[in-house]
Amino acid sequence: MAWNFAAVNSTSHYFFLTNIVLKNKYKFLLDRFILILLLFHSVLVEAQQARTITSTRKEISFLSGGIELKGWLYLPHAETKAPYSAVVMAPGFSGTTECNYQFIADHFCRAGLAVLLFDYPNFGASGGNIRSEADPWQQVQAYCDGISFLCTRPEVDTSRIGVWGGSYSGGHALAVSALDSRVKCLVAMTPFASGSDFKKALPPDNASYLYGLFNADRTARMQGGKPAMIPVASRNADEFCAIPSPHAMEFIESFSSYAANYVNAVTLRSLEMQLEYNPGAYAADIPAIPKLFLIAKQDELIPEDQIKQVFQQASEPKELLYIEGNHFTPYMAGLETVSDMMAKWMMDHLR
Repeated sequence: MAWNFAAVNSTSHYFFLTNIVLKNKYKFLLDRFILILLLFHSVLVEAQQARTITSTRKEISFLSGGIELKGWLYLPHAETKAPYSAVVMAPGFSGTTECNYQFIADHFCRAGLAVLLFDYPNFGASGGNIRSEADPWQQVQAYCDGISFLCTRPEVDTSRIGVWGGSYSGGHALAVSALDSRVKCLVAMTPFASGSDFKKALPPDNASYLYGLFNADRTARMQGGKPAMIPVASRNADEFCAIPSPHAMEFIESFSSYAANYVNAVTLRSLEMQLEYNPGAYAADIPAIPKLFLIAKQDELIPEDQIKQVFQQASEPKELLYIEGNHFTPYMAGLETVSDMMAKWMMDHLR
């Protein structure tokens, strides 16, 4: 049985469970077990609520492909002298700035970095023509335009700009670093590297079903129909979704209290474009700038060998580090530790 800690944290559920085993000789143990669950959930909630933004940040906007993108510009406190080294960062697949990325940005800023964190076209506060459609190349262009935006800011040292990405945006960090000569260092945390690898691994029946859906969606769009939508994640293992991991739902639930506008859905076309996207192929084209690759030891989404292959293709200087936990741990339980480590690394390599 999978325990839902949020559900257990309710008086009605407690008495429901208690009544079921009222005559059971193990009721005493059940009471104690539920008490432990309640206490554990309380600790988790307090830890989540304890995360606050301590840096100075400003709401900003800039244009990318004619679309107004919105986000935050984080600036170090006054005692740190401008112009600052800076980092451009954006969410992973389907994410928005408030999906715990604001806390990572805050860690970077407190280390002394100016940080641009923005919403992609079609997501969050940004504009866009097809809501919840994740076009990887549109997102890569948004990164480059974010760098251009930083270059207009007097607080930023334009010779010291790095990029950060995690998961899907970790792949973007690779492509952007290869295509934009203004990037001086990069961090790719558990990066998405190859849609082709995932496509090749699909069983024939699954592939046939999936391409049938893609083709039907293309036809419907051509006829003026609305884009087909799928959940990003689901607790139902039998439900078709973009990210089939139970940890993905835990991640979504971790920011539900302060990212109220997040939508657990993307267009089906987003998944099709993901399978066509191979940012790892750009690793060999990245100049000789410092590169940090991070692998989660229990990553259930991105194969370790995929990241290691990309790392091997990248030029020196480069580092490969392992972090504890699953694919989503760096955004939740491991956020503070991993963010502080990445912030120190970027400060050391953007001096």
